[in-house]
Amino acid sequence: MSKKSLSIIVGIIILIAGVMFVKHQYGNHNTHGSAQGSVVEKHAINWTPSTRSALIKEMHSINQNYQELVSNLSQGAWNKVIENAHNIHSAFILKQELSEEDMADLHRILPERFIEMDSKFHDHALKLAMAAQANDGELASMYLGKMAEGCVSCHQIYAKDRFEGFSNLSETTHEH
Repeated sequence: MSKKSLSIIVGIIILIAGVMFVKHQYGNHNTHGSAQGSVVEKHAINWTPSTRSALIKEMHSINQNYQELVSNLSQGAWNKVIENAHNIHSAFILKQELSEEDMADLHRILPERFIEMDSKFHDHALKLAMAAQANDGELASMYLGKMAEGCVSCHQIYAKDRFEGFSNLSETTHEH
């Protein structure tokens, strides 16, 4: 893959990540927990306040590291790519900040598919770090793309209310 092609791909990924971040920051945040006149989607997760807060912190951490990862990868800053990818792989703020009771609630409310998607996402981050350790930009870019696909797929299913662009889509996710 040429440097120009890689730069174009990385630019597209940065654009997608930026759009997702803006939608997350400025999207409708008042639809969760509203009992009056609301319809809970079949895939909506009824987060407790503490799990929701921890999830938001985790998503912010992942987003920040992802954006830095894209920039660092496009520059071949391998040590920084490895660091960003490891930060994403180990971004389990939910596990770090929740009480045992909250963890039990989390396991009760999370669908198996969500857990599988999350696990695959973190696994792709680890594989990206390993590709960066080998200075393999093409393989690292592939895993970066898989991570973006994971974000989009999960948000299409479980966060439609947070991302306007997914709010009117039927469930047509594409997972590899």
